[in-house]
Amino acid sequence: MIGHLSGVLVWASGNMIIIDVAGVGYYVEVTNSAGLPELGQKIELFIYTYVREESLTLYGFRDMAARELFMMLLGITGIGPKAALNILSTLDYQQFIQAILSENIPVLKGISGIGQKTAQRLILELKSRVDKLAGGLKPALDNTRNEQVLYDALLSLGYSIREIENALSKVKLEPDRRIEDKIKMVLSYLGKGSLA
Repeated sequence: MIGHLSGVLVWASGNMIIIDVAGVGYYVEVTNSAGLPELGQKIELFIYTYVREESLTLYGFRDMAARELFMMLLGITGIGPKAALNILSTLDYQQFIQAILSENIPVLKGISGIGQKTAQRLILELKSRVDKLAGGLKPALDNTRNEQVLYDALLSLGYSIREIENALSKVKLEPDRRIEDKIKMVLSYLGKGSLA
């Protein structure tokens, strides 16, 4: 079973890449191509080998923690490798762990293919297991309810998780602000692309 590959990136398209290792090309699916080096450059990935009767697929991760999280996701009823890869392509490692620990259902529902029941199942089955992966992450449990209301409101208006996360990284929201003010500020940013 392949657990690690180190070679040269020779081809990339979307989430699919080929790594040349000593003249052998390995076809690998990755969470996203944003962090990949240029073609012809060295690449090193931790690999999860998924074997079924009709196929053998390699999934690549930049670190072992992401690979472990992927394996945890595969243990959830109804989550296969495609869904697990989609989850980790939509939310980065820390965002996903934070969403689980703070039971942030709106964030999880913002992932394509994840509904209310699946989001609840992810939280139920993973919360006690992700503590060891969380490291220094401290969920802002006091703000969880307000954060869920904020995400719910923005998601219901048609904004994607990526758009919301991007806006929240740019807009400075004071924790003690009323939720209505927070929604207005984020909407202002999303509407104009910047805050006055």
